[in-house]
Amino acid sequence: MFVGRAVELALVRGALRAAGGGLARTIAIEGPEGIGKTALLRHALAQASGDRAARGGTACGTTGCGGADCGTRGCGGAADGSTGGNAGGESASRREPGETTEVRVLAASGDEEERRLRLGVVRQLLGEVGGDDPWSVGQAVFDELERLQAARPVVVVVDDAQWADRASLQALAFALRRLRAGRVLALVACRDVADEWLPEGLRRLLTGDEALRLTLAGLTAADLARLAGQVSADAGEPDAGPLTDRAAARLREHTSGNPLHARALLATHTARQLADPGVRLPAPGTYARPFARRLRASDARTRALIAACAVLGDPCDLHVAAAVAAALDTPLPAYEAETPPATASASGVAAWPVAAPEAGGGAARVEVLDALEGGVDAGVLEERPGRTVAFRDPLARAAAYGMLGAGARARLHLAAARVVEDTGTALRHRAAAADGPDETLAEELVGFAAKEAQHGLWLEAAAHLELAAGLSEPAATRDELRTAVLEHVLLGGDVVRADELAAAPSSDPRPERRYVLGRLALAAGRFDEAAESLAEAWRDRAPGFAADTAEQLAWLHLVRGDREAAANWARLAIEQPIQGPAGRPYDVLALTGEPLQGRPHDAPALPVAAGRSRDVPAAQGGPAGGLAGAVRCLRGDDAAAASAMLARTVTAEGRAGLPHHRLLAGALLAVAEYRDGRWADAVARGERVLAEAWELGQRWLLPCLEVVCVAPLVARGEHERALAHANAARAAARDMRHVMGEAAADVAMALLEGRDEPAVTLHAAAATGDPFVPDPRPRLVELLVAEGRLDEAEQELAGLAGLAGQARQARLQGLLLAARNAPAEAEASFEHALALAAEGGDPLEEGRVLLDLGRLLRRTGRRRAAAERLRAAREVFVRLGAHPLVAGCAQELEACGLEPSGTVRLGLTPQEFSTARLVADGRTNRQIARELLISVKTVEYHIGKIYTKLGIGSRVALASRLAALGDTP
Repeated sequence: MFVGRAVELALVRGALRAAGGGLARTIAIEGPEGIGKTALLRHALAQASGDRAARGGTACGTTGCGGADCGTRGCGGAADGSTGGNAGGESASRREPGETTEVRVLAASGDEEERRLRLGVVRQLLGEVGGDDPWSVGQAVFDELERLQAARPVVVVVDDAQWADRASLQALAFALRRLRAGRVLALVACRDVADEWLPEGLRRLLTGDEALRLTLAGLTAADLARLAGQVSADAGEPDAGPLTDRAAARLREHTSGNPLHARALLATHTARQLADPGVRLPAPGTYARPFARRLRASDARTRALIAACAVLGDPCDLHVAAAVAAALDTPLPAYEAETPPATASASGVAAWPVAAPEAGGGAARVEVLDALEGGVDAGVLEERPGRTVAFRDPLARAAAYGMLGAGARARLHLAAARVVEDTGTALRHRAAAADGPDETLAEELVGFAAKEAQHGLWLEAAAHLELAAGLSEPAATRDELRTAVLEHVLLGGDVVRADELAAAPSSDPRPERRYVLGRLALAAGRFDEAAESLAEAWRDRAPGFAADTAEQLAWLHLVRGDREAAANWARLAIEQPIQGPAGRPYDVLALTGEPLQGRPHDAPALPVAAGRSRDVPAAQGGPAGGLAGAVRCLRGDDAAAASAMLARTVTAEGRAGLPHHRLLAGALLAVAEYRDGRWADAVARGERVLAEAWELGQRWLLPCLEVVCVAPLVARGEHERALAHANAARAAARDMRHVMGEAAADVAMALLEGRDEPAVTLHAAAATGDPFVPDPRPRLVELLVAEGRLDEAEQELAGLAGLAGQARQARLQGLLLAARNAPAEAEASFEHALALAAEGGDPLEEGRVLLDLGRLLRRTGRRRAAAERLRAAREVFVRLGAHPLVAGCAQELEACGLEPSGTVRLGLTPQEFSTARLVADGRTNRQIARELLISVKTVEYHIGKIYTKLGIGSRVALASRLAALGDTP
């Protein structure tokens, strides 16, 4: 299986087709060892020649492909997997019935051990050649290529050119420079085209304008996930499970997407290990072996500095690394010092000896810089601004760390703990140096984790609690700490990892664990499991977690559609004497609407601690601010205030807080942006929040987050995307039995589809008071008026008094009066609504009023006044991107008979429409400018505006749009 490289494959195939047509082509393919240069060559030629067997190769070409990328000699990149030394140049094609051989392949591969073998690569290509100087041999190569290409296209493949002998490279450069025409494609693969070993003439040829230079980057995370599936199948484990997005992203970051190293790690690590940030990923042997060879060529000072940097991590201050490296002045313990250099370390690579730099007196600083220079020259380290040091890539650090012996590693970590300033970092170094249980250190880690939790650094706290668990000797203590780890990971928003941690065996019998498991089940969308666990936790509750348990029960009842019970549980959480740091009960109260009286039948009242306020600060979700305050603003039709409040909440929670709370706030901010007329921002934010929820595994939020995206997309006329979100919301809600989400999805679907009889659905939706979807009652009034059910419309409008915006109520009153044949009163109501909308800064409502007023004026015979209002409405809707409403204005303007029909239907100005007609007629910009007596720049400006308004990007699309309207010249 070959994955990725679609663009590169297409370019190689295109060059091969050009060569087949008589246009000689040269392609340079460069990239580090293992990046897949050989595999790309094999697969491109296999596709071109129809070699079915070669198509089944692996992503890094390990199935006999050869070349340094795989560590196997012999292939040289030939498409059929044959050796590159075939003097006759075997055909790349494997004949099948009805198939002809198209391409002749001459393949060779450089080798580090044969670099001094003069003309060795040329002999791989052509066999024995006469002469010894590169120029005469180059002429012979040119003559042979001329002879061969007369019969069929020829592909010359030189893989690992950095190891080819210089005479062969000079001869090839001589021949290729003279192949201006002919059916020849030259493919030269090397690690770096700028390598000084390559002759200057060949470098100029490969980097010139006539050559194509392909620099291979690492595979994407998606490509690595596909590669993982192939590795599992090759290992006979097809049911091993797919690589998660998180695991694929981590593998991509660790290996930089290098397929050779990624395959090596996939063969030794499970998907769960790759996804777990607590598992240190090593450098695979494919990387560590050549790395060790480079290190052996460095002096002791350089090796000590590299070891210190590996322990400190990326990036680190040079002076700190030097201080840590000095810890190796102490002689290594006997069991390490006596270890022979050939002894393999845990990574399977020979351990390299670490010795400290000798005392340098006043020259110490210079010696440190010398050591840094050595690390840079070895290709391991790089110097960054501010005298900081980092590894060239993550695998370099992993290889350096993996080759440290246990004693040297512990000594370096202890030295680092003494010199680093950050308390958490020092604790982690001490934990890494521990040789067994250490209760004192465990207690320090727990105390530091508590401080982090107070600042909302949940995942950081979880990491320190996990270290504490590993240092605790009693099994009961370890299990309790691992329950705490699970809770903090969950509060940090990572439901996926929390589910993995919960699957590990635990003997923790405390009700706290039942609460944590219930919270996890709720976040994962397993509501029945959540109800059972939380009920058990509440039954055996202790004051320290009673408030959190009650709050989770409130959320559970909310998503199940029982608003009354949700409000009661939220109040009960507020009344607890001890409030948890993650509690947000006021958010539940706000989402349920007005707080209701009563309590759950099985929840007895608990006393409030003396002197403790029943309110929590606004920053903690109190009624005065945060998400709860923003919901109240949205219900009061104050989108601007809600936006400001939610923006602050999202920013604060992003720095340190609860990710699920930030997701909810982000979704409501998208709602506020939609109501404020910022529809593009609303769509972008809504879909961004939705993607993050998917990544974190916050399934319980998905229906509401999907629904948030529907309204702004509908307003913009993007019905297919809106329908996809609405269907996804409904499917997710039904799968989880998420009553709140299903009701919201029904509202979104009803508004999207514009049902003929929406009253039942919209009445039910209006009862939910869900802030994630637009209030359906104004739409219900409009539909009832349109259907002539005026008494029902008037009753619904009366129920909106004091709830909807004043401008909207006045507009709806105008619609009702117009339907009751009271045009004067209706016009007055519309004018009043227009003034209110302008005063309140509500552009959408202003445009709606103008549109409705224009309709009234047209129907009462005042066409010019109507057109004036309708044009103003159209300008508002064009600015908002409300394409359906622009179309509504166009229909009304067309009915007025005062503008060309095409102009109003397309929402274009007369000048833009004239330009569009000439574009559709095939005129150039210069011709259009002459005909309309305007400048070419003005024509370009008009065309840009036309494309934006119509949502198109080409003249062909514009001509099609005009033809559909019958407005072509």
